[in-house]
Amino acid sequence: MSIELTNKVCLITGCGEGVGLGIVQGFLNRGAKVAAGIRSMNKSADAVAPAFPVLCDVTQQDEVKQAVLKVLEKFGRIDVLINNAGIYPRTPVENMTYDEWHRILDINLHGAFRCCEGVIPHFIENRSGVIINVGSISLRLGMGELVHYASSKGGLVGMTRGLARDLGKYGIRANCVHLGAVRTEGELRLFPDQDSILEDLNSKQCYPGRLTPETVEPVFAFLASDDSIDITGQCLTVDRGWTHD
Repeated sequence: MSIELTNKVCLITGCGEGVGLGIVQGFLNRGAKVAAGIRSMNKSADAVAPAFPVLCDVTQQDEVKQAVLKVLEKFGRIDVLINNAGIYPRTPVENMTYDEWHRILDINLHGAFRCCEGVIPHFIENRSGVIINVGSISLRLGMGELVHYASSKGGLVGMTRGLARDLGKYGIRANCVHLGAVRTEGELRLFPDQDSILEDLNSKQCYPGRLTPETVEPVFAFLASDDSIDITGQCLTVDRGWTHD
């Protein structure tokens, strides 16, 4: 049976491309009312159509608050927040500066909290709401050149569980989805030799092939839906069995 999100109002960050854009398109097809957080109104606004585009640079607290207000003005409520905005530059730790470390955490971890801060009062008032954080299996693998990124995603685990514990009494759920290697525009820019990537992944994953934004979207739809009403404080791994232990 198809997962329905009819009339659920969903605010999703980091929607210019990749996983965020895939979630936007999938949720629209499921009947959701989608507010797509983007960093600029040029080509990104066209990409997320017919979703409602909102400027939402997660490093800017005032902009995040304004984005939440605009969504509330447009739709009257917010039912689901998906914290997807994030970056993943690669830098060997011996070359990593504090400024780079701080930038990654400011976007990937602090940005997610800013968005939570923006919607939680509304969720509490409505006595309902869903928060889904986008994590990564990198925090379990100890992947090279990603110390800052893996640390930011590890922080999301603690934040997810703390949110679930503190907010459950208000009817609010919080979960995290740890993604494996998703074939996105960003990955293609970093690793244009996709044949080598596929060969490497097939040697590690239990189930061969590639994750794509379209194939991971149903997981987010399930967690956003009422079908997952009993699930909160959990970290769900979607990686074709790469980290199956």
